[in-house]
Amino acid sequence: MDDRALFLRVLGRFAGDYRDLAARLHAALDAGDAVLAHRIAHTLKGAAGMIEANRLRELALKVELAMKAGDAAPLALIAALDEELARVLAEVDTLLAAPETQTLTPAPAPASLPVARDDLARLRDMLDLGDGRAPDLATQLRPRLLASMGSEKVAAFDAALRRFDFENALALLEQTGRR
Repeated sequence: MDDRALFLRVLGRFAGDYRDLAARLHAALDAGDAVLAHRIAHTLKGAAGMIEANRLRELALKVELAMKAGDAAPLALIAALDEELARVLAEVDTLLAAPETQTLTPAPAPASLPVARDDLARLRDMLDLGDGRAPDLATQLRPRLLASMGSEKVAAFDAALRRFDFENALALLEQTGRR
């Protein structure tokens, strides 16, 4: 799968998984279920980070922190989150409908180059911290990871990332022998 196809697949999954999120969040808040509202905001924060929807990520973080503190998130904050989610979903829909020839991502680095130690260390740190941006960095490094890890391990690594199983992804990355 090329980078564009992977990117479109991630966007499609985001749209499918989060299209009804505003309704689910409002239902949790209306029911007084702060735990569920916190979990919904936390999940959205990570997913928004994966697709680099930074404003949406920031708003989800604010809602998450309010729920974690046991506070009711201000209505203005929830409204801003709803509005930004709708904007991001509209943008995702536009990208998914774009012609195949439209370029969405930069060209990958040559696969023959090994992963730079700094990049690998940064990816390890992100996985260790559960940073939702780790899959983005892994996508950028994928051609080089293939050269360092081999296709079988990269396939398992990619599968772990798709499941947000950062612990397993980190263990696979550690098996490359690069410290």
